[in-house]
This record gives sequence, C-alpha cells and structure tokens, in this order.
Amino acid sequence: MQDLQATIQQILDYLKGIWIKKRFIIISTWLICPLGLVLVAKMPDVYESQAKVYADTRSMLKPLLRGLAIQNDPKEEINAIAKTLKSTPNLEDIARKADLDISAKTPQEFQNVVESLRKKIIFDSSGRASIYSISFEHPDPQVAKRVVSLTLDKFVESALGQNRQDSTSASNFLDEQLQEYAARLSNAEQRLADFKKQYGDLLPESGGSGYYQQRSQLKNQIESINLELSEKQTQLQSLKSKFATSTTNEGNPDNVNIATQYDDRISQMQANLDDLQIRFTDKHPDVVQTRERLEALQGQRKAEIDQLMKGLSNGELAAGSLSENAIVQQLTIVINNLESNIASLNVRKQSYTDKLDGLEQKLELIPDIEAKRTALNRDYGITKRKYEDLLGRKESADLSRKADLSAEDVQFRIIEPPVVPLSASGPKRPLLYTAVLIISLGAGMAMAFLFSQINPVIMSASQLSKITNRPILGAVTDINLEAINKRDKRRMLVFAASTTVIVGIYLFFMVSEIVLKKTPLQLLERFL
Repeated sequence: MQDLQATIQQILDYLKGIWIKKRFIIISTWLICPLGLVLVAKMPDVYESQAKVYADTRSMLKPLLRGLAIQNDPKEEINAIAKTLKSTPNLEDIARKADLDISAKTPQEFQNVVESLRKKIIFDSSGRASIYSISFEHPDPQVAKRVVSLTLDKFVESALGQNRQDSTSASNFLDEQLQEYAARLSNAEQRLADFKKQYGDLLPESGGSGYYQQRSQLKNQIESINLELSEKQTQLQSLKSKFATSTTNEGNPDNVNIATQYDDRISQMQANLDDLQIRFTDKHPDVVQTRERLEALQGQRKAEIDQLMKGLSNGELAAGSLSENAIVQQLTIVINNLESNIASLNVRKQSYTDKLDGLEQKLELIPDIEAKRTALNRDYGITKRKYEDLLGRKESADLSRKADLSAEDVQFRIIEPPVVPLSASGPKRPLLYTAVLIISLGAGMAMAFLFSQINPVIMSASQLSKITNRPILGAVTDINLEAINKRDKRRMLVFAASTTVIVGIYLFFMVSEIVLKKTPLQLLERFL
C-alpha cells in the first residue's frame, strides 16, 4: 500500500513538474499544430476507384474429361496470376496505357511511376468466395478509374489466356519431343533389324529357339539318326543274309524256295529218273542219261539264281521267270527301301553335322552377340515406351486444348465495375488533424518533462525530505506570496488562452472538413 502511494505521489510530482514547465507546451503547440494543420489541409485530395469481380471455376466439362485430359486447378492458376499481376512488365504496360508515362521525362522517373503503381494498386481476394477486388488511389479520378479498369482487364485476360497458352506451349514441346523420339525409335528399329539380319540364325525368335537350343536339338537329332541308321543297317544285313542263305543252299536244292523256269522240267525229269531206277539199274543207259540231263537242269537253275543275287547286290532285278517270283519281289522291295532310307538318313545326318559344326565354330561369338542384342533391345524398349508415353500425353494435351476452345474453365462476372469516383477518398484529414494536435501536445509535454528533470523544482515537503533524507519540521511561506499567486494566475490565463486558440483552430479545421466538406484553405480563399 505504501509502495502504491509512493508511486502515485511520484506521478503527481512529475505532473506538477510538467505543469510548472507548461510554457514548453505552449511553444510546442504553436510551432507544430498550426503548421501541421496547414500542411494537412494542403495535402491534395486523392480519389479511389474500385472494382470487384467474381471468378466462377465451375465447369461442366471437368467431370466429363476427368482421366482423359490434363486438368489444372483454376483457383491455383488464378492465385498464381494474381501474384504476378503486379510484375514490372504488367505495370509498365498499365502505365503506358493510362498515359502516366507522359509526365516521366527520364527512365528513372518512369521507373518511379511503375513503383508507385506497385505500391498503390491493391489486389485483394476474399478466399473461398472467389471474389477479387482491385483498388487504386490517384489525385485525378479519371486516372484512378482508368488504372483500375486496365488492371482488371489485365487480370481477366491473363486468367483466360493462361490455359490456352500453357496448353499450346505444352503441345509444341510435346511435338518437338515426339519428332525427336520418332527419329530415335526409327534408328533403334533399323539397328535391331540389321542385327537380326546378321545374326538371325543364332538368335531366338518369338516361339523359336536360340543358339544353345539349336545346338542341343542338332545333337539330339544326330543321335536319333545314328540310332535309326543302326536299326536300318541291321535290318538290311539280316535280310541279305537270309536271302543269300536260302539261295545258296546246294545240299538241299529241293528245299529252295525261289521259283525258276527250270523247276517244272526238273520235277518231271526227277519223276522219270525215279521210274527208270525202279525198272533198271543205275548203270542203265537211260538212267545215266536221265541223271545227266537232271544235273544239267539243276546247274542251269543255280546259274539263274546266282545271276539274281548278283542283280540284287547291284540294286537291280534280274529278268526271266525268276523276277516274277513273289517272294523275291517282296524281299527286293524291302531291301531297296531300306537302302533308300539309309541313304536319306546319311544325307540328313551330314546336313545336321554340317550345321552343328557351323554352330560350334561360332561358340565364342555367342556371348558378345547376346550382349549386343540385349543392349539393342533395352535401348529400343526404353525409346518405344517413352515415345508411347509422349504420344499419350500429346493426345491429352490436344484434348485439353480443344476443351479450352469449347468452354472456359473460369467464367468472370464483374460485380462492381470501375467508375469515376465523385468524392475524394483521402487523405483522412480529420484523423490527421487530430494526430497533429495530439503530437503537438505530446511534444510539448515531453519537452516540459525533460526540462523539469534537467532543472527540477521542489514541489512538496515530502519530495524535499526524500531528496535530503532528513525530516521536515515545518514550512515557511514566501513573503511575496500574493505577487507569486498573481504571476501564476497570469501564466494560467496565458496557457488557457493559448490552448483555447489552438483547440479553436483545430475545431475550425474539423468542422470545415466534416460539416462543410471543404478544406479551411478553400474557405479562406472563398472569403478573401
């Protein structure tokens, strides 16, 4: 409680010190307030023109083209355009079209005009409502309206043309890339075709076999042919052996199975010999003669069979009755077929062997060939996939451009068009008048407080006791108290009169602005 009282007492002492130095308040108010009020009154009027536009980003084509065409977020595009709206090229274009460059004599002055537009053009958006406002202040209301109108046109045109410009740029870029990749794909296909022509017999095709598969197949085929040859040769040898045994069986000529032209005569002669041997002895001339004739016929039969065998060995069939024998004909056909099959198998075996030898000679080249083929296929596959991807993107870009031509993603509706302002929007002179008055009073009080601290005056016994750390036993009144009171009263009247005049001037300026809607200088010019 004592600390609070001490604080309050200290504040009162400060205020008393300021009051004693109130002449600095008078000086400050007369130096600052009238001059500040006049400067504020002389500030030129500025006129603000404003426009509001609503951006409708709803489109019927968006749900229909989802997944088919490239779609951008219209709101993000509008926000990006809004950020670049006050770029230097746009502001320079607005300054020229608004004739603001006429007053600029040098490039630096024109740059100052552009920077002034950058600061004074206010672009604001209300967020979710998609309502954008553009405002600009200028001493000339026509210029203010013109600048806002140009800025609005620039904003709308940039937003409407952004998608078309982007889609056109993307389409042109994709066309260039497609041409490049088409050439690369053609070169890759040609290299792959040349490689297949050179090494096609060693490379596996779709559904075919490669070098190692061909090599394995050839070995299996040669092994199979060898086995078949062995079987055929065994069969041929067996047939020839049986045929030769049956035809050379001299011990039992009657058991020979091959028919000849002498068989009937030999049978008749054998019957006659048997009949003669029954009636006569072996030395009877008829028996001897008949036996000789039988042996001659058997010799002729054997000669004919030998001639047949000689023809069979040469691959021919002997003429005569022997060639008409069914068994001989069948054996001859079977033997000829076997020999033809053996010859065909030998030809096929030689062909497979030659191919296998050719593959064996290329064995060391196969790893390099396969590596080159893998590299060619990899390059071709990558180029083809990239080309197909670019082609799909090109179709999407073309579809997007056609959609942009048929319907805009963003529809702009002007809520408040820019108009020429009829009344000034600034400066806010009443507020500035009040600020000038407060500043002048505050500066005077600050000066009074400063000098009261530099040249302090003891205001009370408690203050003196605090400074000297000694008790105050009593106070003595000045003998010239009446003169002092008169002097203080006169200073009080001067301060009151000064403050009244300053406040009166302030009220005059305020009334002229608020009530009469004119500046005090205009009123004075009218009366004078």
